[in-house]
Amino acid sequence: MAPPAADAATTTEQEQHAAEGEGVVEVGGDLRLVAECGTEVRLSRSAARMSTMLLGMIEAGCADGGIPINGADVGTLRLVAAYCEKHAPHYDPVASAARLRDPFPPFPIEFTPPTYAIKPVTHPDPDPHGLEAWDHKFISDFRDNSALFNLIIVANLMAIEDLIDLGCTAVADKIRGKTPDEIRVALDIENDYTPEQEAEVRRENAWAFED
Repeated sequence: MAPPAADAATTTEQEQHAAEGEGVVEVGGDLRLVAECGTEVRLSRSAARMSTMLLGMIEAGCADGGIPINGADVGTLRLVAAYCEKHAPHYDPVASAARLRDPFPPFPIEFTPPTYAIKPVTHPDPDPHGLEAWDHKFISDFRDNSALFNLIIVANLMAIEDLIDLGCTAVADKIRGKTPDEIRVALDIENDYTPEQEAEVRRENAWAFED
């Protein structure tokens, strides 16, 4: 059955994004990820370490055949693979595993700048690997909300924590400081409440609307 026209348009946009995005590297390697349409996307084993799901399959010895990524369109899967290939040379699985074991710091909390699971280096350049700049370009190219949401969904399916953080931060930036009406516009959310229902919600949750 042919995909709906809207889905096909989104896939085409994502494939163009993957092909034209600055810094997106040619992917290839040992693993064969299979998108929902049946198209394969190759991923090196070193890049696959960033995915907890794929790492578990590699360690269990069951990652030699095609690996279906259910719900992933090929455009999004190529973008995910490009992200992993770019980050793989600097990825520190030990730091990433520690973050998964203890995602919240012990009390008292000392707020520190967020860090990636990247091997530490001594260098005056605050972005010695160029990953922050690459990530900014990568995520900024997502003009379409549905494409960004698809990226987050696939990253979550594959358990790629750094990519989930990047995508969710982009969504948070879209809504930061905005009113509910502005958030609906920013995220293309239809307001299906009647004026009476909305007034009732405001009355029941008056505390949330206080300045």
